[in-house]
Amino acid sequence: MDHVKICNKIDQTIKSLTELKALFSAQAEPTLVAQAEPTENLSQFEELKKALFSDKWPVAVNPNLICDPNSSEDKKERGIGILELIIEDQLTKESKFLDFGCGEGHCVTSAVETLGCGLSVGYDVKAHDWPISTDNTIFATSYEQAAALGPYNAILMFDVIDHPVGETPEQILKKAADLLAPNGKIYLRCHPWISRHGTHLYHKLNKAYAHLVFTDKELKLLSDYEPEPNTKIVYPIASYNDMSKAAGLVVFNQRNITESVDSFFKIPKIAERIIANTGHGQFPEFQMGLQFIDYVLTKA
Repeated sequence: MDHVKICNKIDQTIKSLTELKALFSAQAEPTLVAQAEPTENLSQFEELKKALFSDKWPVAVNPNLICDPNSSEDKKERGIGILELIIEDQLTKESKFLDFGCGEGHCVTSAVETLGCGLSVGYDVKAHDWPISTDNTIFATSYEQAAALGPYNAILMFDVIDHPVGETPEQILKKAADLLAPNGKIYLRCHPWISRHGTHLYHKLNKAYAHLVFTDKELKLLSDYEPEPNTKIVYPIASYNDMSKAAGLVVFNQRNITESVDSFFKIPKIAERIIANTGHGQFPEFQMGLQFIDYVLTKA
């Protein structure tokens, strides 16, 4: 084989290796927008906005798992699912159950109809379109009324302390603790702000971690989003444990529900935004992976 053929073969090999390297590099490095779109100004709001509405931005919640707010059947099934997922001990005809922050009250009625609870009370500072109270399902906007019906063997607090109104999370937990029977348990589901769907924004804009990348002001421009009260927990485990301790409660059981953070959010300019908006000194991958934390709490 002459030198010309050898050189040509070497050139072809180098070209093939270069193309192969480019292919693997493209798969390893996620991009925000189509290749024809510039990413140099990613830190600018308009560029982030383009990325947000592209199909490359991961969803916050699987659309098939989002409860239809206009479907009574969906909300009833969700209530049953919450009880079966969160309440570990069996409820009986002798049990008193309190849904502290009951919302529309689907868990209250399900505790009686599905779990056979003797008395189920729903307490919320805001009245909803509740079913008419009966002998064993009662709804109240008065803490004193809820307290008078106690003490309770089981208290559910589902996504409550992350959205306090007029009180601190510690004060809310203390009020719940005061309603416990001697061997009663509080079943607490926490939904940290730093999680992929840490607000209820996904009902309007189903984009993961959008609330960490954009400010509340920017989100309002993007989706007409009105920020809800939120404690904006960025160190979930330490924060919730401290809150429980301050309320005179001890952790009987703890379950962390995690999900890996998409590599998309480790793109430098997006990661920089997340670091700045969460106040972390580095990319908070561990904290962002904590989607829910479920606690079983008892009196100290």
